[in-house]
Amino acid sequence: MKRFFVNIFLLPLFTSIFVFGCANQIPPSGGDDDLVPPKILKIVPGRNALNYSGNKVSIDFSEYVDRRSLKDAIFISPKPSGELNYSWSGTSVEIEFPGKLQKNTTYTFIIGKGLKDIHNNSITAPIQFAFSTGPAIDNGKISGKVYTQKSDNVMILAYVDRGLHDSLLNPNNKFPDFFTQLNEENMFSFYHLPKEKFRLFALKDNNRNLLYDVGADEISVLNGDIKVEDTVSTYNANFLFKDYIPEDNFIFADKFIQTLLPADTVSFMYSSFRNKAVNIPVDSRFVFYFKNNKLSRFDIAENLRLTDTSGAKSYRLLYNWASDSVLELTPTEELKYSSSLKMTADFKGMKYFNEIFFSVADERKSGSVSGRVSSETLTRGPVFVKIYNQDISTAFYSKQLEGDSLFAFKKIPEGKYILFSYVDSDKNKTCDYGNSYPFRPSEKFMILEPVLNLKGGWKIENVFIKF
Repeated sequence: MKRFFVNIFLLPLFTSIFVFGCANQIPPSGGDDDLVPPKILKIVPGRNALNYSGNKVSIDFSEYVDRRSLKDAIFISPKPSGELNYSWSGTSVEIEFPGKLQKNTTYTFIIGKGLKDIHNNSITAPIQFAFSTGPAIDNGKISGKVYTQKSDNVMILAYVDRGLHDSLLNPNNKFPDFFTQLNEENMFSFYHLPKEKFRLFALKDNNRNLLYDVGADEISVLNGDIKVEDTVSTYNANFLFKDYIPEDNFIFADKFIQTLLPADTVSFMYSSFRNKAVNIPVDSRFVFYFKNNKLSRFDIAENLRLTDTSGAKSYRLLYNWASDSVLELTPTEELKYSSSLKMTADFKGMKYFNEIFFSVADERKSGSVSGRVSSETLTRGPVFVKIYNQDISTAFYSKQLEGDSLFAFKKIPEGKYILFSYVDSDKNKTCDYGNSYPFRPSEKFMILEPVLNLKGGWKIENVFIKF
């Protein structure tokens, strides 16, 4: 049974423009301000109804909804041919198909987060329901989470993969067979999938056209296709965007790092730590971005100093240039616990002088994290385990493991940490995010939830990572 999933309102190439009545919606007056988004009270035919022979769907809402927002937010699979007819009565709407529905077919409705009431309160998660024109309904489920710092325009695209060539599953120019949105926790679910093999993508659809526009959009790739083999099991699919991992953020250099790092008062030097910062790790690295830089690398390196505030102790630094404007500094020895330090930039050629003061973590406010990595099957490469401080962008720690192994991070300042692990299949010591076309799966990864909340003197043990 052929199925595909398209948004009949977002794709004007395939549909004509709906013309509908413009009667004013006037709610009852009086009462408190409405801050509650609309809810569905009743659907006809009912959810998961079988053997439906009509050609209309009616929906009763808990309040008056913005009619245009419903038309823009509703997605139907399979896509009906011709124009739908909307008939409104108060808080209810009847949606009529232009012709007979296909026999023995599951019809899936998704009402996206664009639906809002007339007071502009939008729903926070997409609403899904389905019915069948035959004696059975498709109930295959794929769910998962998207890890990203910005999820506003993320859509999950699902393509039925029947052994087709990659060019026929290319999100650059092919619309998905199914798609859905995220909820407030960045979770998603497909509830009514047939028994098929699927290729999924997470798309930051900034152009809102359900296609991956290179340069305008971002896309995330899974570590393989998913085969839905029955209608009971739930198949998990988690996506990772590069902006979620602090260590990877610095590869974006100038434009990205300028938004990530705090600047000085004249917006010339951006640094990875603020003036008067506290609880800086003893094994810190420091990242600087120099906007509109006219100095040579030598001039910068020769005039950056890391000392204690008394000037008695000076640290030797290693320089790692990402570009002529982005520099990472790493002290050759651990910083002294509880010490007060300053980073001095004295660029005489530009008549620029800046000092950033900070204090190093107290040893009593440090802890440790330890655990084990295991796999049911032998991995095809080393496993990396990394933890990232959510408040200090450059405070991250890494361990490389071979196969099933124990790991331990010591002398970690208290704070909240993201634990990220991946199988380095290509052995290049970086996480491979894959490619949408030509298709290349991403490397397997895992992010521990909830985040680790490490307190001073604590030992978080028995952290178990399983691939």
